[in-house]
Amino acid sequence: MAKHTGGSVFSAARFVLVASLVALSLIASTLSTTAPVAAELTNDERLFETQAQNQWGVDGLDPGSGNFQYFSPVFALEEVGDLMITGGKFLTVTNGVQSVDQPYLAAFDVASGDWVSSFDPAVTWSVFDLASDPARNRVFVGGEFPSVNGDTAAAGFAALDPRTGELDPAFDVRVGTFGGAQPRVHALQVSDGYLYIGGFFSWIQGADGEQVTASRLARVSLATGEVDADWTPTVSGGSVWELVVDETRDRVLIGGTFTLVNNTSTAAFAMVEVDDGTLSDYDTGFGLYYFGQGTYSFASAMAVTDDRLLIGGQRHRLLVTDLDLNVLSVHVTNRYNAANAGRGGDIQAIEVSGDVAFIACHCWGQINRELTDKTPTSEFTDVRSTYAVDVNTGDLIEWFQPDFSGTSGPWALAVDRDDCLWVGTDAVQAGQRAARGVVKLCETENLAARSGVTATLSSTSGAQSDAAENALDGDYRTNAPIADFAVSLPEDTPHIDIDLGALRDVDDVILWARTDAQREDLRNIHIWASASPFTTADWTELRADPNVAEIARVGDHGSKRTMTLGVNRQVRYIRVEVDFTDTGAPDELQFAEIAVTGQDAPPAPTMTLISTFQSRDRVVLKWDPKGPVEISRDGAVIGTDSDGWFTDTGLTAGTTYTYVATTPDGLTATVTASTNP
Repeated sequence: MAKHTGGSVFSAARFVLVASLVALSLIASTLSTTAPVAAELTNDERLFETQAQNQWGVDGLDPGSGNFQYFSPVFALEEVGDLMITGGKFLTVTNGVQSVDQPYLAAFDVASGDWVSSFDPAVTWSVFDLASDPARNRVFVGGEFPSVNGDTAAAGFAALDPRTGELDPAFDVRVGTFGGAQPRVHALQVSDGYLYIGGFFSWIQGADGEQVTASRLARVSLATGEVDADWTPTVSGGSVWELVVDETRDRVLIGGTFTLVNNTSTAAFAMVEVDDGTLSDYDTGFGLYYFGQGTYSFASAMAVTDDRLLIGGQRHRLLVTDLDLNVLSVHVTNRYNAANAGRGGDIQAIEVSGDVAFIACHCWGQINRELTDKTPTSEFTDVRSTYAVDVNTGDLIEWFQPDFSGTSGPWALAVDRDDCLWVGTDAVQAGQRAARGVVKLCETENLAARSGVTATLSSTSGAQSDAAENALDGDYRTNAPIADFAVSLPEDTPHIDIDLGALRDVDDVILWARTDAQREDLRNIHIWASASPFTTADWTELRADPNVAEIARVGDHGSKRTMTLGVNRQVRYIRVEVDFTDTGAPDELQFAEIAVTGQDAPPAPTMTLISTFQSRDRVVLKWDPKGPVEISRDGAVIGTDSDGWFTDTGLTAGTTYTYVATTPDGLTATVTASTNP
């Protein structure tokens, strides 16, 4: 689980690389203690690319023990230097073509997303959480593994060298149970010189060899590895799944399946003091009220900022509260006990960056705003296992609408130093690209949401003929009861034209469909792209125009929420329409939103031409940049040159001449020069 403050994927075509090929394909990576720090995200107009940015990921799924039956290939992500270390229940790493055995724990290059083979610990069962020390000298690993690198004393917890995956002998901390059952560590958190450890264990042994009784929760010194024997809160009736340290109030927030803390009933959620482990002053019924269901209650994801707490778990709820647990916002995924009988929706991971909180859930339907008394409102929004909220207000963020497909949903999130969001998930698709357990999504600008960009419809027929600009307003909500605009038949070629205002390097056009009742709005989409305005609606004439590019996606429809079409060229004008000759096409052109990703086109190349010397009978010309040019004087070609200099001789004294230099690709520059009298 990703707990930062701030069915599995199976490849049909897979083979195991021999050792020599592995060595050739692996990337050496160094761990920098001066790695750049990501800027904190702000809730303003932006767009996260819906396509997976990385090719490498993980494959296979070990179901694990019966003690933790949630099925996800990835449960933990931790950025350490140049690496994104990844833990879970996966068995191999893969790029879809090559597959290598590296079960439960692996590393990927943060910048490229490529697998890094030099980090190769031998972990023998599931990994549930990861953390690192501030100096990035160690990565701490928690899970239900019986051993690491053959050391059976490293059951459930290990400290590793993040470069190699070797056990760190200087941090020889052990956990265990008095009855001999397999210990499990679900939660790790570094704060103020301590490593906090939560899970299912009954004793912990420090690096000094001293064993201390600890009931599911303990902390050790980062400097020495010694257990703090004076900090011994007692958790019982279940396990600790999650913990974060609220450094503003000197409290430790814990979540899980427990029912008692320090012999006080406080199910699913609790707060204990940093200084002595005693129970904090809070409503001990809070967790049961929001996350309780019969005899099984849990909070599984939490995050804390200077003035906010975010808590999620059972009954599909995400709470945004102040530090006194006053609830500011409640959202519920897949409305619990509603028409879908509450199938799926539990909150599984939270990652905060600035005032943006990314949320992962077991949810593939709708999210509903709820009042603090659990009364639902009419605010529904479509969700595909990952969404975002504003930390300050709890409001849903509309510019983040990833299009994942999967079953269990993500259990791990991490924002890296480049402000890209890493998602550990069972999704098999991210946008139109394959997802292999580890998906990297990066920010990109929506060129269509810029000021000055305009959109026009070919017609205003139909009852839903809203303004075309509504499709470019940056509102990515996909559950609108009507589309943001529509053009109805019987028009032969209904379309929307977008003028980006200037020539742009366009990467993709992304279309969001309305999602009511499985419409086929994304069936047989055609996009035309051009540097100059369109002069016809006739497809035959458009196809004959060498300046117009056609991009088509045939047959996609149904439950798809988004469609991405790659343009990959410099264009200013974009036309979107549906092939209405297809009998299965919708009877209207309509979308909830259109985004255009890319960047400004580079400035057009220029050339300068000057006269550096004039005499009575000659002129010396110079141009930049150097290269082959054709020189003309007063409209007549007089020569060619490529070294950047040209001397024109035999001229008449006291006469003015006009010179033009022309490159092979048509770039020109002009200068006038007068000979001396």
